[in-house]
Amino acid sequence: MGVGRSLKDGSQPEYEEKLNRLKQLREVRNGYQNKMSAIKENLRGLDCKSEEELDAKVKELEDRISHGSLLLREEKQVVSQISKLQSQRGQIRDYDNQKSALTELESENSKVKVVIAELESEFTILKAERDQAQGIIKEILTKVKACEAEVKDMEEEQKEVVGAKNDLLASLDKARNELNDTMVDYRDNRSFSLKVRDMVTAGQVEEARALCATQVDEMITKLATDAAFRKEYHALWAAQRRYAVSELLPESSSVPKEAKPDASKPGAKGGKGDKGAKAPPPKPQGAEKARLLIEQLMAEASAEASRKAGARPAQDDAQSSGDADDELDEPTPAPAAEPVAAKPRAAAASARPQDVLKAVELPKIEDVEFVLPVIKTEAEKAAATAEVDKDALREEQRKKAEEAELRKKKAAELKEKKRQEGEVKRKEQDEQRKIEAERQAAEKARLAAEARAQAEARRKAAEAAKAEAEAKAQSLNPAHKIISKSQVTVAAKGKAQPVNYWKQLKKDTNLQLVILAVVLTIGMVGLLVMAARS
Repeated sequence: MGVGRSLKDGSQPEYEEKLNRLKQLREVRNGYQNKMSAIKENLRGLDCKSEEELDAKVKELEDRISHGSLLLREEKQVVSQISKLQSQRGQIRDYDNQKSALTELESENSKVKVVIAELESEFTILKAERDQAQGIIKEILTKVKACEAEVKDMEEEQKEVVGAKNDLLASLDKARNELNDTMVDYRDNRSFSLKVRDMVTAGQVEEARALCATQVDEMITKLATDAAFRKEYHALWAAQRRYAVSELLPESSSVPKEAKPDASKPGAKGGKGDKGAKAPPPKPQGAEKARLLIEQLMAEASAEASRKAGARPAQDDAQSSGDADDELDEPTPAPAAEPVAAKPRAAAASARPQDVLKAVELPKIEDVEFVLPVIKTEAEKAAATAEVDKDALREEQRKKAEEAELRKKKAAELKEKKRQEGEVKRKEQDEQRKIEAERQAAEKARLAAEARAQAEARRKAAEAAKAEAEAKAQSLNPAHKIISKSQVTVAAKGKAQPVNYWKQLKKDTNLQLVILAVVLTIGMVGLLVMAARS
């Protein structure tokens, strides 16, 4: 489309220039033709086209009169013809005076016709190129309209897809919010577990125990009073027990119980041990120590909860930590005691009563169908990677398109600048050509005026010479005197004389007879008409 428009815009100045020149030349040609028609109009109705021809005809008619063989009526006709020819002498002289101008106008008109023919041929070529460019533009506009319609359809589809995407995003946000709402308790419990772990690690065992006891009391109360919470708890507990236990998690049964000191044995408190006895195992430190402490605390919390619940059966999983570490869900026996840094009194207090363990009943767990977690396949991963690559490619293409648009804009600006410079140069050239044409026209007008003045001077000189020659001829030719007298006689005869018709009727018997015959004829016709009617 840009090529078509550039072709059209490029030929537009030359097209307009030639069109204006054609109009001007046609106006000049029409002016010449009007002047020529006006000059030729003077010849319309004339019997002669030159003064020589007029003189020859007048002389011929005068010769006929001078012979004297004409009747009076014929002589009158000849005299009227001579008068008519003499009256046309002024028009013929005007035509003779304008004949040189007519010749000049005809030559100028021929030149203008030649120039018009050349310009019309060039104008035809320019018009063909312009029509071709217009056809290209129309074809491109048709394609552009088709593309716009297609883009509009794609935009409608994009709107539908965006609407569907927004609906899905809204559903996703809603599901995410619901999931976040359901994960509040988990996050709170996770934060609580981390807090307790940090407190135990810092040596604040009593404070951690108090916090755990408070949480256990709250959960037991809620479990006993809230049926919906209890139902959800049982369902989640049943679902959790169906997952496989990771080998990385330590078995709760692998932790040995803490050995109680025996006073009766050597090495017990208050006694002396054997010198050959084995040294006790090293005390656990760091993470192992923290884990043992947490298990002891949770065991005490479970025992306390069972005691407070009274008749409510305790769960076998009371010794599970309950935090977000995903400990083993199955009830396990108390771990074997190992030497720990806790006080013996605290270790004794944390021992779980056997009767409480015996009173614990397992809850009825309903089977829940296991649902595998969604794992992306290699195809989906490849599709995601391809989508990322596609986005990167789109971004790169967008940048390239912007750069191309910038280059195109700069090229258009440069082209526009060149066009403006060319337009300025063209206007200057047009002004120069116009000034030159006006100068040439003025020069031609001056030359034409001089030529007309010279022709007029020659014509006047010729007329003066002719008049002088005629005067000499008249003075030397006696026949001319006779012709002049005859002309005077004819002119005198041609004057209107008063006519007395009654006297002529009395003298002319023939006329009387004719009148009588006419009257009789009319009477006879009247009688015949009357007879026919009767």
